[in-house]
Amino acid sequence: MSDTSNSILSVGEVLDGKWVILELIGRGGMGEVYRAHQLNLKRDVAIKVISREWLKFVSDDEGEIESTLARFRREVEAMAQIRHANVLQIFDYGSISVRKDKDEGDVPVDYIAMEYIPGGTLRATMSEEGFYPDDDRMKTWLTDYFMPVLDGVQAIHALGMVHRDLKPENVFLDGATPKIGDFGLARSCRLQPVTREIDIKGTPPYMAPEQFFDFGRVDQRADIYSLGKILYEAVCGKMPPDMIPFRRVSLVNPESVFYRHLDRIIQDATAEELKDRIPSVQALAAAMTELFGEEKASAPSQETSRPGSPRARRAHYITAVLALLLLGSTVFGITYYYKGRKGSSTPSEASIPFPSESETTPTSSNGNTVVQPQTLAGAEGETLHLVISGKVKLPGNLRQGAGESVTVPAFYMDETEVTNHQYVEFLNRVLPELKVEGGVVRRGNEIWLLLGEVMKGYEPIIYEHGKFRIKDPMHASCPVLRVSGYGAAAYARFYGRRLPTVAEWLLAFKTGGEVPEPAPVPSPVLLSPANRYGIRGLNGKVAEWALISLSAADAAGHEDYVVLGSAETDSQKGAAILRHPWEAFEDVGFRCVLSFSVSTK
Repeated sequence: MSDTSNSILSVGEVLDGKWVILELIGRGGMGEVYRAHQLNLKRDVAIKVISREWLKFVSDDEGEIESTLARFRREVEAMAQIRHANVLQIFDYGSISVRKDKDEGDVPVDYIAMEYIPGGTLRATMSEEGFYPDDDRMKTWLTDYFMPVLDGVQAIHALGMVHRDLKPENVFLDGATPKIGDFGLARSCRLQPVTREIDIKGTPPYMAPEQFFDFGRVDQRADIYSLGKILYEAVCGKMPPDMIPFRRVSLVNPESVFYRHLDRIIQDATAEELKDRIPSVQALAAAMTELFGEEKASAPSQETSRPGSPRARRAHYITAVLALLLLGSTVFGITYYYKGRKGSSTPSEASIPFPSESETTPTSSNGNTVVQPQTLAGAEGETLHLVISGKVKLPGNLRQGAGESVTVPAFYMDETEVTNHQYVEFLNRVLPELKVEGGVVRRGNEIWLLLGEVMKGYEPIIYEHGKFRIKDPMHASCPVLRVSGYGAAAYARFYGRRLPTVAEWLLAFKTGGEVPEPAPVPSPVLLSPANRYGIRGLNGKVAEWALISLSAADAAGHEDYVVLGSAETDSQKGAAILRHPWEAFEDVGFRCVLSFSVSTK
């Protein structure tokens, strides 16, 4: 048990009436970590305590300290949203005063209660001498530990967060399951950075070059650099203390094909220039999966077939990863089938049994009850949710059916708005058809997208070297904005879907939900709360393109496009604003829907 004579809390002390302090686990740059026992749930937890007195050792600027604590509280709230098997779970957060000395009075502290992992860290799984040149041990470590860590980092990045201190000591082992922890330096893209005096932190051997020069503004590629250094250390052994930090690393004359390809991944992950570095954890995971795919398949041995063996776990994991990669192409084929022949502009009709104008349980022509899936998978990995049939009243300013109450047949709607990443992928697939001039992306006479800053400091999509890309990977999962009605409809048609009608959008919207808090830049789409159908962001700050009617989806005339959800007041949220399809706005994005017909089989 660690010495607690000079610690913030004492052994046996009851923190906030909930946790009994059992022992001091360690001290770090922002406070202390304890093992404690939660009284009401009878479980051990880890308690991280951040004290203003402790922070004064780092800076005597009171404003700096308060800013750091305020940022820390907001980031804890964001981290608490992560639910992933490879990320340490946060249970609670609070601010209290602790009496340390009768003369000095109470000491204010902030604390986090989180999952307690009694095992070691990722360091315990890594050889001091490295795994090179043993292929089998290296591959086992990659599948059992490194790939799950990538899954955890991906979950963190999906919320727009950057860990900024990934290293073996910050990956804890729950049995054989790695869990990423110690978010003391984590930062969310939704939060403004604080000043630099306290913010120059990290672990130099794993720290990206840009992290040293501008720590508060690093993006998710800083974590890619750290992962590359962890990978390098697993291959070569523990990094020496005198190793020059912030540099690209590489293996020295790797002998086998496997290690030569692994060396290329390490070099690309630790590139000093951001433009040369692997752009995302998804791309890093894909590179690792490709590395395994290059190995020739062989008949499974008894050890491979034995459940629970390292080889069996490895084979199972590789199979799962490869299956995920194949899923996209499989779903694309299904979508293509629904779409009909190539080049068709007719909205897709998926033959999925469901009542077209009733919320009652449907029956087919032979009297059998039909069953409908609640969700579908789209070609780009997106999820579509079922919206059951219902009635809505149309806005009074429409060209067709103004003020009427109409019955809307059931349909499927995208869970979220289309993201910057998804739209960039689409643009690059149809690149030969496009022309980019003066920041305007067009096909023929149709304007699709306006490039440049959407708002001050936020320019998500750029065009350079003949290709579209995301300028800052942190904004890949934010909704695409400044896309025109033409550009939105073209994306929907390309993937075998269409834009929603006004009636469909309003039917999905009227389920309600909380409006997200304003953010300095658009937030990742999955941060928006879901309504009862599972659809996110309809009542958020981003307006969306829609069409007046299904006949408008066929004709796509100039007078058929509207923008919904753009009013600031909730009372006007259902207003439909008629817009020309070549217009593009800094607060307007879009999502897609899929029609279907009742199966009679």
